[in-house]
Amino acid sequence: MKDNYFQGKKFIKNYIVAITIFILTLIMGIVIFFNGVSIAVEKNSKETLITNVARQSEHSNKILELNYSYLNALAENLTKSDDLFSKDNLHLIKSLMNNTDLDRTAIINTNGDVLYDNEVVKNVAHRRYFKEVMEGKQSLSDPLESSVDQQTRVILCVPIYRNNQVIGAVGGSYNVTKLGNMLFDDLFDGQGKSFIVNQDGNLITRNKEYTKKHNIKVLNNLFDVCKQKKVKRDFKDQKSNLILITTKNNESLYLAYSPLKINDWMVGYVVPVHAAQESYTFITHYETLLAFFLGFIVLSLIIYLALSNSKENKYLIHLSQVDPLTSVYNKETTQVLIDQKLKTQEPCCFLILDVDAFKSVNDNFGHAVGDKVLTELGTLFKNHFRQTDIVGRIGGDEFIILIEDENIAESRIQALLKKVNELKIPELQDFVLSISVGMAYAPSQGTTFMELYRHADHALYQIKRSGKNNYNIYKSDEN
Repeated sequence: MKDNYFQGKKFIKNYIVAITIFILTLIMGIVIFFNGVSIAVEKNSKETLITNVARQSEHSNKILELNYSYLNALAENLTKSDDLFSKDNLHLIKSLMNNTDLDRTAIINTNGDVLYDNEVVKNVAHRRYFKEVMEGKQSLSDPLESSVDQQTRVILCVPIYRNNQVIGAVGGSYNVTKLGNMLFDDLFDGQGKSFIVNQDGNLITRNKEYTKKHNIKVLNNLFDVCKQKKVKRDFKDQKSNLILITTKNNESLYLAYSPLKINDWMVGYVVPVHAAQESYTFITHYETLLAFFLGFIVLSLIIYLALSNSKENKYLIHLSQVDPLTSVYNKETTQVLIDQKLKTQEPCCFLILDVDAFKSVNDNFGHAVGDKVLTELGTLFKNHFRQTDIVGRIGGDEFIILIEDENIAESRIQALLKKVNELKIPELQDFVLSISVGMAYAPSQGTTFMELYRHADHALYQIKRSGKNNYNIYKSDEN
């Protein structure tokens, strides 16, 4: 019994270790898989964002180039009139403004005098873009933020030639803030915002509402919040890239930037990380379903293995405890169970049962019939006594029974003697089975298995001598 106990404990320990290793391995595999998916999602999101910003940068440049082409076409028409500020030319610049995205158009003469489409006259001789255009260059002014609508505008200016001589210029005001917002409106459902910044990090356009919403520090220079050397190097080398920034609200934002290819400007786009990865949320949903599914499978497997193992263990324990022939407790289990019961000091009756003339049964009918007799008797004993009583075989034709209620012990034995006599086994023909029983009471006649065994065996010896097929109670004065 002791060996069986420790073997069972060792088996359970090994089983728990194996299950633990399996679960840890599965968890590790799931974590690695989910981490790989997360890295792939992040990588794809960044690549998509950089690609979109680079494309929008190219698109922005094309839009500006398109407006330059409008101005160049207009410049060719303006040379048809000797007076640059003629009514026909005024009508032409008004028509250009009405049919393009230019907010304001104007004609400039060589003195720097400007006639706007609204017929306002100014002088811009001191402006950089005027000086450049007079040299025959296509020029773009420094950005200027309007105090009225907080929109940033630039002046696109091209020279007017006549006989290969610059006789003036035509220019148009363009809203670059509106351009940036328009380009990115359909990206990530408008959850991000764009800006234009020069090579030194100075913001040309910005979105004050967005910075306020995300509690981003109001700044004039991008490098005040993006102090990474790589960002400055990218701006200097006019390279596209993406970085991760964190707001005061601990919100993670992607900042992507790409060269605009005009005046060394860069176009940037800032968007919350969750918005950039929103198109991959279905993967997260599938990951959750997969996690639940695997968890359910593992839990079901553990429960199945536990129940199966418990059932198997119970069966193995049962096999180790019972006598294979009679299905009652074997000798070792019987002794252990009875000793445990005796420790309670509760009154009970200890019985030794011996089959009368069992040797004759084996000699006359064969050992196979003898085994059948023992099997039938084992079944009879188990059914006759209560489940709380202990029924065991300790060897040969000898059985031991511990009856919990000593008050009914004699009546139970008397009834058993009769049942044994009435037991019919065809192979025995007319042979009548009988048993002899020795009885001892605990704790008055013994408190241990061996002590009660000796006394009950003595009582059995006495009944064997006096005729068998009966029972006898141990008396201490007979010892």
